[in-house]
Amino acid sequence: METIRRLKAELEVWFGGLAPRERFMVAGGAAAAALLLVLMAFTGVQRSISRREANIDRKTLVLAQAGKLAQGYRAVQAQRTQLEARLKGPPLQLMSYVAQTGQRLGIEVTDLRPGPPGAGPGSDKLAEETVEVNLAHLELQRLATLLQSLEQGPGVVKIRRLALRSRNDDPMAVDATIVIATYRLRS
Repeated sequence: METIRRLKAELEVWFGGLAPRERFMVAGGAAAAALLLVLMAFTGVQRSISRREANIDRKTLVLAQAGKLAQGYRAVQAQRTQLEARLKGPPLQLMSYVAQTGQRLGIEVTDLRPGPPGAGPGSDKLAEETVEVNLAHLELQRLATLLQSLEQGPGVVKIRRLALRSRNDDPMAVDATIVIATYRLRS
């Protein structure tokens, strides 16, 4: 503390010995240096604030993405649970179901051939039952309605293959060969 008082006294003596013009120049230089120091400190603080705000924005974006992923995960888990419940339900008699759905929609479904029983695609836990259906002279809109009705019914029913052939006698109608599959969990 004593050293600071001594330096202050020496500075006052030195400053008092200067001419008025020199005092003005030294005071102006000191003010400019002080202003420069304040400006540098302010700029540093601004940069620090900007970096932290950018970090906050980046982390907020990451949290929002994590929230979307979590929401998507929950939706997929709900779909999975629903699908597992449908797979655990009573077995679906596929040939009867296809015939009844066609009859309900006014589509004659008479050419049904059962496929060989097998494992579901890529799984040894699923049993698959297929049936091949040949439909003749059917409009595309009625075919689309039939396919939607089949897949939205009970159990897990999927259209595995669809082959369409155009007709020469009626350009608005097609002949279709459909392979329909149903799945259930193996016991």
